[in-house]
Amino acid sequence: MTLKVEDLHAGYVADIDILRGLTLEARKGQLTTVIGANGAGKSTLLKCVAGQLRAHSGSIVYQGRDISDLRINQLARNGIAYIAQRRNVFPQLSVRENLEMGAWIFRRDRARVAKAIERAYAAAPILREFRDRRAGEMSGGQQRILEVERALLTDPKLLLVDEPTVGLDPKMAAAIYRHLRGLCGDGGRSILMVDQNVIAGIGVADYIYVLELGANKLEGTKAEFDSKYRDTIAEWLF
Repeated sequence: MTLKVEDLHAGYVADIDILRGLTLEARKGQLTTVIGANGAGKSTLLKCVAGQLRAHSGSIVYQGRDISDLRINQLARNGIAYIAQRRNVFPQLSVRENLEMGAWIFRRDRARVAKAIERAYAAAPILREFRDRRAGEMSGGQQRILEVERALLTDPKLLLVDEPTVGLDPKMAAAIYRHLRGLCGDGGRSILMVDQNVIAGIGVADYIYVLELGANKLEGTKAEFDSKYRDTIAEWLF
């Protein structure tokens, strides 16, 4: 077990919960997808895990340690990286400078920084091609790849990903999903991803949770969703 969220209640206003008793696990080496309608609490969940929002009650345990009170920089040092839904590159900086920002916590170790950036170039050759150009000149999908690889510079074991393909064309969206799928299992890395793209989100997942009004509605493996819940999914889509 990598991450366990139990009986989580959270919201943006005191005494008003968006998450209402949510419980889930993101298992080691797996891609766990959380799906649900707008307002179901998907992004709120990730913000709680990432330390951007304090839960009203419940627990968030990572590798056996309660991380509910840790700050974002502390989470990074403990192997957790967060990729928000909103694009978060520095458009006026070069691609290489953007990557260097991802290595901030070990910036004084220049050899380690250089090695980490070379790994990013190897994993996503488009970044090497654009390395001296401004990140703002890249397409939306290319910027998303930059965000993913920047988050991986610290070699996190848990990657939190919020709506990775919003606003992207189908071809680029498919490339992003393939890229994320390929990251799982490598060295025990896990991904907790929230998504509104039901078909694609289920398609790349090992395990799926469905939220409704801030609480668990359904859960199961991809195989179970492909068979047992196929009719339920069809009702959501049509």
